[in-house]
Amino acid sequence: MLRPFALCSLIAALLAAGSGQIEAAPTPAQRKELSAIQKQVAGIASMLRKREYEKAEETLKKLMEEAEKVIKTGQFPESDRGVISLRRLIDSNRQRVAKAQGKPDPTLVSFTKEIAPIFQARCGNCHVGNGNSGNLSLNSYAAMGRGGKSGALLIPKNPQRSLLMARLVNPQNRMPRNGQPLTNEQLLTINKWIAQGVPFDGENPQTALADLGKTLTKPAAGGPPQPAPTISVATGNEKVSFVKDIAPTIVNLCGRCHGGNTPRSGLSLATFAGMMKGGDSGRVVIPGNLEGSRLWRLVGAGDQPRMPQGQARITRAFHANLRTWIEEGAKFDGDNANLPLRQLVPTDEELLAARLAALSPAEMRSFRDERTQDQWKRVSPRVTARFISNSPEFFIYGDVSEERLKQVSDWATAHAQKLRSLFGAKATPMFRGRLAIFVMKDRFGYTEFNQVIHRRSTARDVHGHSTVTTGYEDAYVVLEDIGDDPGSTHGGLQVSLLEHISGAWLKKPGTSLPDWVIRGTGLALARQAVGGNQYIDGLQDGAVDSLQGIEKPEDVFTDGRFGPGDIGPIGYTLVNFMIKAGGAPKFGRFVAQLQSGANVAAAVKAVYPPADLKALGSSYLQSLSPK
Repeated sequence: MLRPFALCSLIAALLAAGSGQIEAAPTPAQRKELSAIQKQVAGIASMLRKREYEKAEETLKKLMEEAEKVIKTGQFPESDRGVISLRRLIDSNRQRVAKAQGKPDPTLVSFTKEIAPIFQARCGNCHVGNGNSGNLSLNSYAAMGRGGKSGALLIPKNPQRSLLMARLVNPQNRMPRNGQPLTNEQLLTINKWIAQGVPFDGENPQTALADLGKTLTKPAAGGPPQPAPTISVATGNEKVSFVKDIAPTIVNLCGRCHGGNTPRSGLSLATFAGMMKGGDSGRVVIPGNLEGSRLWRLVGAGDQPRMPQGQARITRAFHANLRTWIEEGAKFDGDNANLPLRQLVPTDEELLAARLAALSPAEMRSFRDERTQDQWKRVSPRVTARFISNSPEFFIYGDVSEERLKQVSDWATAHAQKLRSLFGAKATPMFRGRLAIFVMKDRFGYTEFNQVIHRRSTARDVHGHSTVTTGYEDAYVVLEDIGDDPGSTHGGLQVSLLEHISGAWLKKPGTSLPDWVIRGTGLALARQAVGGNQYIDGLQDGAVDSLQGIEKPEDVFTDGRFGPGDIGPIGYTLVNFMIKAGGAPKFGRFVAQLQSGANVAAAVKAVYPPADLKALGSSYLQSLSPK
């Protein structure tokens, strides 16, 4: 078996190779086309804010097709920085659009449609049907999870350590034995599926691979056409409301499998009308007939497979409400039975925000303090943290010395006053329940926080971040104590602290600011506080390099236009320019415009007249030119 490092190298080579085409240098015109597409993808956020979900979906589909056509025609390598950035931006927007519509994540690899056919076609001789070579059966998803005599076949979210990938790419003992190797496209699909956590989108993990396709394409039951079910309108005297008591659970637990264009078993729960229509097995809700309602039997009366499959079970309250609702006639108390249920009910985040909004200031502070301590215990269960809790604004928590925590507290308190002055913040504290600041004494502690709390790896040049969620359930800054001297990837602990406190303030719930504003403001304000800083002062050269190839000055303001490594230099120099050009109060009003929902063009027009994006962008680019 390949060692992890060697396997990682082989997979990386596949990712770089992509379709196997010979890499050629794309033309400037083709790069310009990709840049234009990326700019249009960034505009999807505006459509979502306006609830133009169908328009956003169609636009994104068209842009994705155009992008792949340009990438193929220009023979862009898969490792191209612009291609990677654009695809990530497209995928993140596809996820946002699908979530807004209550549809499944479209970026997930389908086991039934993509993975199972590969195994059936390429591994069938030895591991499917009666084949059981090496005690390994690939007959079904469930069998695959049991592995073989060499151990577990899959390690979810870690393709580099998964035996399956090792067997498929190892040139000395490659599978399928005595057969042609899998294509790069097939290998990349399997690699992505494992990295996503080996999701299963079938009805039953025990179903044989050969039958999964039949499950997906199963025709409706025979017999004469059934008339559309009559929808009974609620009178207002019912004990249970569909919209308030039933729909939230249907949307949040069932929508993943029974939404979208290809709902499982033909049963769409995206709308009330679709639910009452039923699926391949017929109607699932029979008003007034509890035992005749398949939905009831599947969620609470013992029918198999029990639903929702592979997820948290329904609550007793929902179980009781569902019974009463069906017995009362399964009546609808919404405005339109054909509207997506997602539009009728609040999201989990909105429900949580409502619960948190009802807490008193003292209760919210207690909630946030307990959550901070719980997060620390999850990350470092054997380490007793030190903390400073007497600040009205911050809860400082970490495993550094008491002196270091006090220093961090003093820096944070002074910076809070700066933010209040610049942005006119009047609420005390600035963050409901206070902002927690975790200070980790070493790199291990910071990377462990990312792994345990966020389930993500940590890039080498990242030493801190901020998180503020809906309703302030979470509001914290996490920092690696990198010392006080600037380095090649950071400006020291104080700079990191001030940057991320600013970022947390700009990320407050109800706002959606461009990344360049968030990162740039934090760095610009940190530079004002600490004076000369070798790292921050070097960002101007980085901005000049990142802006090579910009043809339209207004493009510098486009969110999503630049990759993660470019946001810092460009954001810092752009914000610094705007503060110097119009003064700090004017920049504060510009941010206030964005926080109130204005786009960048409107905010510039309102705060920096007579300049528009083109004029302001031109002046900014000129400010970067050598004197």
